[in-house]
Amino acid sequence: MPILLTVKAAHEDEGCVKGVAFGVADMRSEPKFRSERISQLVYGEEVRVLGSKDGYYRAKGRDRYEGYIQKSLVDDLDGDRAFKLAGRHQADGILFPFGSYLSEKDARRFEVPRKLLVPVHRTADPVALSKRFLGVPYLWGGTSDFGYDCSGFTQRLFRYSCIELPRNADWQRDAGETVDGFDAARRGDLVFFTGHVAIYLGDRRIIHANLSHGGVSVTDLSDGSAYSRRLHGILEGIRRFDGNDFTRVRP
Repeated sequence: MPILLTVKAAHEDEGCVKGVAFGVADMRSEPKFRSERISQLVYGEEVRVLGSKDGYYRAKGRDRYEGYIQKSLVDDLDGDRAFKLAGRHQADGILFPFGSYLSEKDARRFEVPRKLLVPVHRTADPVALSKRFLGVPYLWGGTSDFGYDCSGFTQRLFRYSCIELPRNADWQRDAGETVDGFDAARRGDLVFFTGHVAIYLGDRRIIHANLSHGGVSVTDLSDGSAYSRRLHGILEGIRRFDGNDFTRVRP
């Protein structure tokens, strides 16, 4: 009988949906702090618990990405997510990043200014949003304005705009509508290179979170520089995401 009780306790949260209760929660490749950061979730984002080990949940996000999250960083959901944050807010020792998801109760508890509260299903323009984050540092696995990697940057901006993208650049490349070269490209399309993704601004210019410049920057692919020539050499294609099967996916 004691063995049965132990097994039940270890799996009592399996299948439950939890919400991130901290500013940013790292998703790791293994249930230990020093393992690779493979992604992140911001306050209020949901995960489905798949298992439990060594103080971590094995969890799956709304983009179906799986990894390990510390149990202390998530909690039971407290009401529907009514708002997303248009900018950072700090309260009760929590620094909420852009794109955090809050309930009505959260908004009152943390005294969030109304100008930062955007209805969760309101659309936005990813290109217009992107320029606000110029200079944000590059962070492997990062999906918040504390630090982005290339696909974390595109995913966060499109998620805020109510279009759900897969987590990794390769997965994003294999989704969406194919665009036949730069002559057919529109602002807001995604431009893919080997292992990398950027947002198209028009006029052969892209904005992207990249390690070469240490963060979010704009690159002119027509400037003839060694960097732009290198990117042309690994160009894989352009995709359009006006809305797709991933939109508003829940775990």
